[in-house]
Formats: sequence, C-alpha cells, structure tokens
Amino acid sequence: MRDPMSWSIPVFRAFGILVRVHVFFFVITIGLFLRQLSLPQYDGVWWLDMFLLTVVVLFGSVLLHEFGHCFGARYVGGDAREILIWPLGGLAYTEIPHRWRALFTTVAAGPAVNVLICAVCAAGLMSKGFYPSLNPLADPHRAEMTNFRDGRTYTSASSPRLYKAGTTEQPSYDEVTAKRAEYEKQHGRYSFPKITQRAEYDAAVAAMGYERAVVPTWAVWAFRIFWLNWLLFLFNMIPAYPLDGGQLLQSLIWARTDHRRGVVVAAYTGFAVAILFLIVSIAANEALFLGLALFMLYSASMRLMQLEMEDGPFGYDFSAGYTSLEKYDEPAPKPKRPGPIKRWLAARRARKAARIAEERQKEEERVDQLLEKIARSGKGSLTDEEQRFLERVSARKRNAP
Repeated sequence: MRDPMSWSIPVFRAFGILVRVHVFFFVITIGLFLRQLSLPQYDGVWWLDMFLLTVVVLFGSVLLHEFGHCFGARYVGGDAREILIWPLGGLAYTEIPHRWRALFTTVAAGPAVNVLICAVCAAGLMSKGFYPSLNPLADPHRAEMTNFRDGRTYTSASSPRLYKAGTTEQPSYDEVTAKRAEYEKQHGRYSFPKITQRAEYDAAVAAMGYERAVVPTWAVWAFRIFWLNWLLFLFNMIPAYPLDGGQLLQSLIWARTDHRRGVVVAAYTGFAVAILFLIVSIAANEALFLGLALFMLYSASMRLMQLEMEDGPFGYDFSAGYTSLEKYDEPAPKPKRPGPIKRWLAARRARKAARIAEERQKEEERVDQLLEKIARSGKGSLTDEEQRFLERVSARKRNAP
C-alpha cells in the first residue's frame, strides 16, 4: 500500500492477459465527468451520455489499444501477460525480442487498433451520408456532421441547428428571435418548450416553419467513438517518449543507427514535448497536461538512467551498436502461432488426408480379399464389379509417382 502504483484492482483475464485497473483511473475520469456537468454549454446534454463517454467508452478504447500492443508482441515472437489501465492511459507489460522491427510492430499495433475502430465507425456513418470531422477539438456531445446527400449539417438533439423547411438555408438569429417571440405571444409568455422536451420542442420549431437537423442516436455514438479513438491516435503518435510515437521514433532511429541513439533521441524529444506541455498546463490552468508533462519527464529520465546502467563498467558498451552479442545473447524468437484461417485450412487438410488414408486402407483390405478369392476359385469367379475395382486400383498404382 505504500507504493501508489500498486493501487490497482484485477478486473478480468482474457487471452491469457490479466487486466488491472488503477483506482486513480476512476478518480481522473469521474473528475472529468463532474467538470463537464458544471459547464454551461452542456446544459442540454444528458448526464448519462457524459458518463458513458468519459468513463466507459474511454476505458474500452484504451483497453483495446493495449490489447493491440499485446497481440503485436505475440506476433513478433514475444509475450504479454498483463495490462494496467491507469490515470494517464494504459500500460501493456510485454516481452519482445531485442530488435527494432519487433519494437516497431509491437508499438504500432496499439494505434492501429484505434485507426481500425475509426474506420469501422466512419464506414457506418458514411453509409447514411454522414462523414465525421477530423478536428480533434470538435465537441463530441454536439456531434456536428455534414450530410453529403442533402447538404445539411446535423447535430445531436441537445444542440439544435435549424433550417427553413425543405431547404438547406439556415434562418438568421433575428428571424428565429422574431418567430419565437410570435410563438410565445400566441401560446402565452415563456411558453417555448425547453430543448430537453424533445417532442414539444420539435412541434414548436415546426410551427415556426423550421426543421431541426438531428443526428440519429446510433450515429451520435458512432461519431463519439470515432472522435475519441481519433484523439487517442493523434495523441499517442506525438514523437516523444514514452508515447507510442516516441517509441516508434526510437525504433526508426535504431534501424538507421543503433539502439542507444534511438533511446537518447526519443528521450530528449520527450523532454522537449514535456516542457511544452508544462507551458500549456500553466497557461490554460489545465491539471491533466501538468500530470502528462511530469509523467513524460519522469519516464524519459528513468529510461536514460536505465541506459547508463546498461553502459556501465560491468555491462556491454552499446554505443557502437549491436554486433555479435545480440546474436548469441538474444533468445530465439518463439514460433509464430498461425492465424484462425491458417489453422482452419490445416485442419481441413488433415481431415482430408485422414479420409484418403482410410479409403486406401479399405481398398487394400478388399484387394487382399479378392486375391484370395482368385487363388481359391480362379479369376473367372470374380463379378464384373470386382474386376473393374481391381483394374481401377491397378491403374492408380501404376500411375502413382
């Protein structure tokens, strides 16, 4: 209990990987959720929508990202046995061969999962005419998307965007104000429905001669999942250690030079980005950026200290790059486990081979029986079918390679 990093709860195990959640993950996400509740621009947003996006969808997206790292490690012959979801994202504990390609593949598999999720959500939205914005600063609760079929810009039900009935023309603020005043005069003062009263609000808008362009609920959530995974992808691709972009940078520098130089470049890039985050956190009074900056500074400095220990008087000097030491000290990579399609094809071939072997065995047994019959009663005792069977088997054996 003295080590805050150990304050995690085992949640479940999947694919042989234990998933643990740090208690501070819920502290941060619930804090973000409560902060959104206090923002005036989210007055019409249902609190459950905020909670699901900030806590549940974020947890699922980060978890799938970390599973991508784990499967990437296994693909290159390594292993992964644990995932920790903690306040600043996720950590996948992997063991991979000491090669730049193995590092690159393992690291790239995480952001690739986020891209795949974005592609699935975008495909669903585009099938209905919507295309999501690639702006990472977009408001996920507003869910603003343009429909390329009718030219209108749609939003969620909590953020109305009005159009003149049957057109793509938006009324001006003065027009809407005048129409609303007229509606309230006809129906009584302060009688205009609130936006949370969906049916009454739509009826009032229709009475004013307008239509509201509202995104379907499923499309709103597809947009939110797309936006969150796109944001996670862009953030993780920042080329600064220990983010995925920094480790990809390390592997590419390693491929061109050596391991040590890759670590040094990635670590010092991490220092530069961390300082930038510190400036932003102070200017914007944003505690989350402050936490990220401190974590990046700590991780980059610890990685450099670890590198110095590797280069110590009792270690190998990696400044000249990996030579024969890597070849002899590195354990042989584990054989890759074939994918489900290859396993199915192999099982199909095995069943076919077993069936053919069984048929050949039955043929041999019948041939022996017929040869015994010929020895007892002569060839003339064979029926026409038995003679054709012997001729067919003899021909196959003659033509066999």
